[in-house]
Parts: sequence; structure tokens; C-alpha cells
Amino acid sequence: MKQVKNTAIGIQQRSYISRLPFYYGWVILIAGAVGVLASIPGQTMGVSVFTDHLITSLQLSRVGISSAYMVGTLGSSLIISYAGVLFDRYGARPLAAVAVVFLSLFLLLLVFSSNISALLSSTGIPSPIAAFMVVGFGFFGIRFFGQGVLTLVSRGMVAKWFSTHRGLATGLMGLTTSFGFSYAPQPLQHLVSQFGWRSALGILSALLMFLFLPFILTFFRSDPESCGLEMEQGLAKPKQNRSGHSEDAHVELDLKDAKKHAAYWVIILSLGYWSLFNTAFTFHIVSIYGEFGIDASQAVKIFLPISVISVISRFLGSYLSDRIAIKYIYIVYGLSLIIASISMMMLHTTTGTVLVIIGYGIGTGLFGMLNIVTWPKLYGRKHLGAVSGFAMSVIVAGSAIGPWAFSMVYRFTHSYQGTGLIGLVISSFLMLAILFIPFSTEQNK
Repeated sequence: MKQVKNTAIGIQQRSYISRLPFYYGWVILIAGAVGVLASIPGQTMGVSVFTDHLITSLQLSRVGISSAYMVGTLGSSLIISYAGVLFDRYGARPLAAVAVVFLSLFLLLLVFSSNISALLSSTGIPSPIAAFMVVGFGFFGIRFFGQGVLTLVSRGMVAKWFSTHRGLATGLMGLTTSFGFSYAPQPLQHLVSQFGWRSALGILSALLMFLFLPFILTFFRSDPESCGLEMEQGLAKPKQNRSGHSEDAHVELDLKDAKKHAAYWVIILSLGYWSLFNTAFTFHIVSIYGEFGIDASQAVKIFLPISVISVISRFLGSYLSDRIAIKYIYIVYGLSLIIASISMMMLHTTTGTVLVIIGYGIGTGLFGMLNIVTWPKLYGRKHLGAVSGFAMSVIVAGSAIGPWAFSMVYRFTHSYQGTGLIGLVISSFLMLAILFIPFSTEQNK
């Protein structure tokens, strides 16, 4: 019965998508980019704008709000891999639609978090515990459905629609998403200044429910086969692909087999570490620069030059991923982790500012494109949801631990500079692993 239903849906989609005068993958590319941008309220750069307001409203300490963020995000990481399995089974459109609805609802929960916390306190629960429970649950929701499901589906959908042109598609997608992610705190800060933080969250919730949900239902499609199309139908194969570097894995590997490769663990740990470090930096950006007497409106301006470097590095990395072995891109990515770590030890200097822009810009740009092109290139498309979903669980876990770890360093040292030294040690070990462990793409060629 399920096969008959899927066949009927495929025929219906084929009736207009297959007759379009262009490859529908380009529509998917735009839709995926919009999908990733729509996840911003559940991403750290979105949450960071509201962090201090939640601290004041719920009367929590910085360590308290960071701990709630960690608990909520860790909870998300424990189940995000199952979302990848659901993506393989049910496709992009239904899963993305559900994610948007719940992301919208959890944003509303944060709007009324202080009211809900007061209501729980009236039942006898101590106020700090009630506040922690409410905001932790809210963080779980926006992280799971925003950072987790919506991002995984949007990126995975684009990856499934492209093969030899995936690098180009990822680069074009990055022109929007890299700049959008890095620049997002500024317009969000303006929204808060104009309407207040609660109204700002309410506006974001309404935009998701009434604008983006219809967009998903109209344009999201899982893969070309479900629409009666062949992969990259009508697109010319780039001449550079004769080298074989840009081809997908010749052997489709499921999650169990992928875990047997040392390179898989090196990749997900390096991506997870960047998620930890970058999330912590973004989450505490106001406090980090406040250490040097710089206010919030000035602190978030660092994201503009970072976004410029991020866009450039993502596009170049995506372009090269169609032409060279992906391991070389990971080497540059590893260097960016080291540079970002060093910058944290000298933020108060001009050199530190330059290193922040370079390290975080390149790291953010390459992180975004590698999280799309790596999985089909090394492990194939058949089990893309499960393979990338497990990786996403590690990435989400990293983003959970990061803000808490930074807050603990600050609590005991009264400075964030120690995070740079710790980061330098970790990123150096990751760099050595990237250099000396063979990547699966070399084994599958």
C-alpha cells in the first residue's frame, strides 16, 4: 500500500516538475538555503541576542542559563540521529513542515517563559529550579527542531539533488547562508531594540508559521527520483570531474559501516569541536567583548567582517570540492580551528581582531559546506539521513557543551582567554588526525 501511495505521489509531482524547462534542483537549492536561514531562531547566533534578556527575566545566572542551554541542547543531540532516519524514510517536505510548526511553538514558549516559571513556582517548586526547567525545555525545542531537524533536512535535501555539481550548488547556497548566519545578530538586535525581546520572538514565530510553512509545502521535494527525474537531468558534467575527485562514493555505506572508518570519527569530532567553540563564542559574544569595555551593539559588529570571510571561504571550498580530494579542504579547515583558538588569547589587540575574523570566518564557511558535501562524497546518498544524522548529534552535543564550558572558564578565571589555550591544544590534536588518518574518499576511488 505504501509503495502504491508513493508511486501516485511521484506521478502527480512528475506532471509539472518533469516538464519544467530547467532542472528542479536549482529550485531545491533556493528552498534549502531559505530552510537553513529559517533555522536561525534555533541557532546560537539567534539565541545569543536574547541570552541576557532571558537572564534578567528569569533571574538566572550566566552559568545557570548556559547550563540550561547545555541540558536542552544535549537532550536534542540524543535524538537528532533518529530525525535522520525519518528523513530517509519519509522525505524532506513532511519532516521540515513538522519542524517549523514546533520551532514556532517553542519560540512562543520562550516568550511566556517568565509567566510559566512563575506559575510553576506557585505550586511549590523553587523559583530558580522552575526557571531552569522552563528555559531548558524551551532551548531543547528550538535546538532540536531548528538547529537539528530543519537544518539537517534542508542541507540533506540539497545534497540529494546534486552530484557532480554539488560543490557549485553548495557554494551558491553558502553565499546566502554564510552571510545570513554571521550577520543575523545585527538585525535581530535591531528587532529587539525596536519592539522588545518578547515581541521580537513573537514576530519570528509568526513568520515561521504563516510564511515559511507554506513555502515548505510548496517547494520542498526529497530527491529527483521521487519527481520522475534523473540526477542532474539536463546538466552538463564538468570537465574537471574526469579526475574522479568530485564523484560520490561508489559503495553505499550505512551508518554501521561508516562508523568502522577512522576518518568518519575524525570528521565528526572536528565538526563537533567547531560547533562547540563557535557556539560558545557566539553565545557569550556580549560578555566576551564586555570584558574589554565594549557594549552589545558594538560587539555584534564583529560578525559582519566574519560573514564576508565566511562567504568567500565557503564558496571557494565548495568550488574546490568538485576538483580536489576533500581531505585537502579539511586541512585548511583544521588550520582555521587553530587560528580561532589563538585569537581568543589576544582579543584585546589589533592582531587578535584580525585573527578572530580570519579564523572564525574561514571556520564558519568551511564548516557549512563540509557538513553538506562530505557525507554523499564519502558514504553515498542511500543512507545520507542516518550517516549525517549521527554526525549532527555530535555537532549538536558540541554546541550544547560549548557555552557551558566557556562560562565555567570565566567563572574560575574571570576571563575568556583561557578558552584559547584549551582550544589550541584540542585543535592541534585534531589537525594531526586530519593529516595522518586516510580519508574514505581515497579508499573508495
